[in-house]
Amino acid sequence: MTGPHERKNPPLPWKRPIVMSESFVHVPSHRVLSISDVLNMIFSLMDRDDNVINACICKQWSDVALDLIWREVVNLPRLLNTLKGHTNHHPKHSGSERASLLVWCARFQKYANRVRTLRHHEGAKDYSKMLDDMAMTRPTLEVLPNLHTLEWLFQDVKCMEQATLFMHHGVRKLVISGPPLFHKSKSSLFIDIAARMPYLHSLDLRVPYAVHLIEADILELLRGLPDLKKVIFPEFYFTSAIVSELSRMKYINNMQFELGPNQGLGDEKDVNSFVPVLEQGAFPMLRNLDMTARLEDVTRFMNNDFAPIKLTSLFIDTYVEHEPEQLHTLLATLSDQCHLLSNLCTKLVHVPAQLKLIPADQITFDTLRPVLSFQKLTTFEVLHKYPVNITLEEIEELASRWPSLRSLYLNEEPLVMTTPKLDLRALIPFTLYCPKLRHLGLFMDATAAKVHPMQELKPFTALRSLSVGTSWAHNPDSDVAPFLAQLCPKECELKANITWTLFRGRSCRKLDDRLLSDIKCRTTRWDTVIDLLPNLIQFRSDLMEKMKAAVTALQEEVENLKTRNHLL
Repeated sequence: MTGPHERKNPPLPWKRPIVMSESFVHVPSHRVLSISDVLNMIFSLMDRDDNVINACICKQWSDVALDLIWREVVNLPRLLNTLKGHTNHHPKHSGSERASLLVWCARFQKYANRVRTLRHHEGAKDYSKMLDDMAMTRPTLEVLPNLHTLEWLFQDVKCMEQATLFMHHGVRKLVISGPPLFHKSKSSLFIDIAARMPYLHSLDLRVPYAVHLIEADILELLRGLPDLKKVIFPEFYFTSAIVSELSRMKYINNMQFELGPNQGLGDEKDVNSFVPVLEQGAFPMLRNLDMTARLEDVTRFMNNDFAPIKLTSLFIDTYVEHEPEQLHTLLATLSDQCHLLSNLCTKLVHVPAQLKLIPADQITFDTLRPVLSFQKLTTFEVLHKYPVNITLEEIEELASRWPSLRSLYLNEEPLVMTTPKLDLRALIPFTLYCPKLRHLGLFMDATAAKVHPMQELKPFTALRSLSVGTSWAHNPDSDVAPFLAQLCPKECELKANITWTLFRGRSCRKLDDRLLSDIKCRTTRWDTVIDLLPNLIQFRSDLMEKMKAAVTALQEEVENLKTRNHLL
């Protein structure tokens, strides 16, 4: 039994309080703890509360710990409340309040130089008064002089204008909301960004409305940021005019868009026509490109004399109906033009009013055959409403000719869920021929796989995720889970979900309720497999260890008998 003030567990050694007494003998710390770089490595593994304690030990520890505590401020209220300790919203200050502000500013400077990253998301509480106080009483123009990353997400004009308080020439990365839709002068924000942060390297713009409402302002902003290397926009923001402007920028190497409401929502009409004007020397540094366009427009773009042929990653979304031949032509063009391409994703996410299988419109292995001609391609993904028409023999050819494959998602989530030609045996060729494969997605009829009794199943060596999308699992507990347990390593995660609802095209936002219900029914069956699989894999692993131990023991016994027989 322990008393009410006694701890049941002893405190960790580094958290035990130091008790000072008359008999206390000072023991000098190890010399290694006086090396700032070593302290920084140790303190960086601790949380904020621990480093607050470290900051109270001595001056050297304090400097190292405070640098880590204030290196990244996750939101502005925490910074202001910690430094000032109170908020006051009276319109006028008394003499004591003005003195308090001066003391606060002097204290603020002690920490301001340590802040490298500031993230602020506008919330319900209003900090305008404190920000105004800061603007009036700051001793230097740059409030956070060593700031290199600013993330400022807002909803109203007042908060938008307050972002300028932290803008200066030293900022290199900016994550910011677009000006509110109702704001009359939307260009004012972009003018401030270009004037105050002209040396930006990364721009992440989050806007909840169509690009044509601010396209001219974005073009002017890009012209004012000559050192820009990376842009992240909402989907449908890479219009012909914006891509043309980006093609003339010397250092741009990453043009990316993000799906989902957090990044924003554009209008697919803005990219119905994709005909950027490229000049000689276009995209000298571009390596990663995301785009939403028709396949024929992408093919024409990549056949341009000044196309970005040094791409290593290409992501294509298209929301219009396409023939399989158009996809084949695009893949053939890319294999001829982009010899450095290692990551290719093509998502044909058009959803017609009536989902009915049309065999002539299915993607086949011949449609995809050009991917085998790429010199460095290790990641490939294709998405389509119809299942890929591919046989087990063609899967074996694909795997055997692609030993460098690391990630393959072969349309594992079609919306027309007719019985596929593939079953669980389609996984076996990848275990035999693709030792580096880490991510795999296939649409299969998951039944009891009829494997030849003499065939030994070799497990995946590097697989980390297996995606089954909208596949149907027959007898999940008695057939599917035991078979997968023979192939999947312990680190592999089984996934049964869809990504169609993430896309922002109108047709994807209006998927039929019956279709969604059918998909949910399929994913529920896979939940049983997901629950069983880790235990079955562990059981197989333990069994294999016991078998190895038994074989080793038998071998040792045989060697012992051979030795004794030789002596006799």
